Amino acid sequence: MVRKISLWALAVLLAGVPLAAQGYFEIEQATVRRPIEPLVGTLGAEEFYAYDGTQFLSTCPLAEPDATVLFLYQDPTGQLYLFIIHGSSTAPVAGVNSQAQFTIQGVPVGADFVVHDDDPNMDPADVYDLVGGQLTWVWAPARTDGGVLGPLSLDFEISLTPGILVGIQRIVFKYGDITNPQVVELATTGTITIRGMRNQPPTVSVSASPTEPRARQEVTFDASASYDPDGQIVEFQWDFDGDGAIDWAGPEAVVTYTYPTGGNFVVRVTAIDDVGVASSFSYPIYVRPVTVRAYRSISTTTALPGYTFRVTVRITTDQDLVGAGLEEDLPVGWEITPVENGGAVFKRPTTQWVFLDTIRAGSQRVITYDVTVPRSELLTSIRLPQPFCIRGIFQAQVPDVVVEVEGESCLMVNDCLSVLEAVAHLIPASMPGEEDRIDLRLSEVITEDQLLRAGELWQSDRPVVDTCGERIDLATMKRITAHAEACVPVDQDLPELPLPNVYAERTIMAPIPCEGVVIGFYDIHGEPWGNKFTVKVEIWADQDVMGVGLDEDLPVGWRVTPLENDGFLYKAAGNQWVLPDTLRAGEVRTIIYEVEVPPTTTVEAPPPEQCEVISAEMIVGRVDTGHPCVEIDVTGQSRVELTDCLSVIVAISRWDVARDTIDLSLSDYITFEQVQRAIAFWLQDERVPRTCGDGRVTYELMKEIIARWLTDTPICVPLPGAAVEECER
Repeated sequence: MVRKISLWALAVLLAGVPLAAQGYFEIEQATVRRPIEPLVGTLGAEEFYAYDGTQFLSTCPLAEPDATVLFLYQDPTGQLYLFIIHGSSTAPVAGVNSQAQFTIQGVPVGADFVVHDDDPNMDPADVYDLVGGQLTWVWAPARTDGGVLGPLSLDFEISLTPGILVGIQRIVFKYGDITNPQVVELATTGTITIRGMRNQPPTVSVSASPTEPRARQEVTFDASASYDPDGQIVEFQWDFDGDGAIDWAGPEAVVTYTYPTGGNFVVRVTAIDDVGVASSFSYPIYVRPVTVRAYRSISTTTALPGYTFRVTVRITTDQDLVGAGLEEDLPVGWEITPVENGGAVFKRPTTQWVFLDTIRAGSQRVITYDVTVPRSELLTSIRLPQPFCIRGIFQAQVPDVVVEVEGESCLMVNDCLSVLEAVAHLIPASMPGEEDRIDLRLSEVITEDQLLRAGELWQSDRPVVDTCGERIDLATMKRITAHAEACVPVDQDLPELPLPNVYAERTIMAPIPCEGVVIGFYDIHGEPWGNKFTVKVEIWADQDVMGVGLDEDLPVGWRVTPLENDGFLYKAAGNQWVLPDTLRAGEVRTIIYEVEVPPTTTVEAPPPEQCEVISAEMIVGRVDTGHPCVEIDVTGQSRVELTDCLSVIVAISRWDVARDTIDLSLSDYITFEQVQRAIAFWLQDERVPRTCGDGRVTYELMKEIIARWLTDTPICVPLPGAAVEECER
């Protein structure tokens, strides 16, 4: 039907290609919109399609395997056609044909398919229904399919919507030079629109000055570089903020606009030519906000009747301000005392400040004033606690700026302060006989002096001034420490920090090895001996933590004496320690304290099968942190064994041969004199005084005593090569 053509022959035939069709053409799909030029050739549409009926294959040089290729083609007579070529499959599936379904709309009157790939034996599954808008092609994997639609006028808009695609992986549109066309990659879903217009649309170009304006600054937009290739532009339509509404329309190519606020905007300019064809251009612009800010900070969140607190308003701007003023609205009857006016003139009756000079861009003005709350008798009609607020407006004439004062505005008036608030405003007594004072004008950041005073009040369990008798507990002391160490005001949240791993380990060192704590023994002066022991608690973390606390719970009546606190404060009333500092990552803090068990403590008798008369008590402790908040149990040793008698070997090691009695201050090593005394006990089969159970030196024990003397081995250390016995003697 149509003869084949080689690429070499194509190049020869194209030597006399006519000029491209006059007009404007474009391809569009979703966000892709591209001006295109028809491919201009010297062959008719049927010949350029190059269908080989013997192979059921198009040999058009622009076809591609696994792809649907679209392009506009102008033949030598100037007629315009739309080519649709479905390429052969390079990876066919056995028994499965390739298939392409499209919905087509907008075919111009008089246009039809002038080429069917399968003529004259068209596949019965193929559909060319232009009235119903349906196109379907089915072809074998090694073949092609498609067609040529036309002729087309210069004014058309055809839409193709892909449906089912089998064996097609790409859709491309080709345009420009027929020997080396440009390619637009299209999606295999979504409507493809191909437009042709006899009149070419305008070309729009826009610039702005300044390129990064401020809000309330006039911006000049210049579209005078725009032009219409085949006519003239008669109107520009401007959408300055990209909301879709036309803000200005007219023939002027240069316009001005002022943005009331800062932000990112898209200016959309539409140019309309003398025959009504429009073209649009979008120009992104960033408008810098006029950053005028008035920020108020109040020195306290709670005020007491008759007390004075401090208010600070900081004004910053990135643009010169002329004719500026601040107006603050306070509750009726509150007395104001200016402290710093920042170069402004203050009018007391109206609480207003006016600046007589220009506030320069990049500068800061600070206005500070003290406020005194009416005394209690003047607030009798108001039920406390009660919130009160300060409102303010900052204004400037040039540029026209009106902003509300941001930041802190409300505080509570009450008869009492919270402990944290009181500590932040505390002035510690400077000499004996003086009392602590509260100054609400101080900032809410806890100082080192205030932290130390809080620690003293916690240790002594004394109330904090102006808190209605409130005392500092361990949890509050840790929070005070955290705020002080983090330098964070007490009215603000502490910063978020990752949770650390905190560790605490206890070691108990008993006075009598192998025995623990012994009750009922006294020295030569009649003082109790053996009823005291030492505890060591080591605390560390893998990250910085603030406000570490230790709470040790001991049996009632056991008395604690701190020996080493390593920076911790100790509160005897609750056996509590708190670190008014930061525990650094990897740092180990050690607390050592001595515990005295009352000498009158009763030791419970053990079951008959036990070797000694031993009972036990437990020490339970918790470590927690103020920030980040972590709570853990103290690990390590916690059991304290109590006894009122000694094992025989311990009694021998503590035997004072000269006085012939037990002396618990002696060492764990057995002397020759003690061996001799043990032999006497063994030979006479005599019970060793103050020992548990039978209390006699047995044959086996006598040998061990001698072995320890000869090998210089302490009584609680296994003899060289000996196994540890299950039961102590």
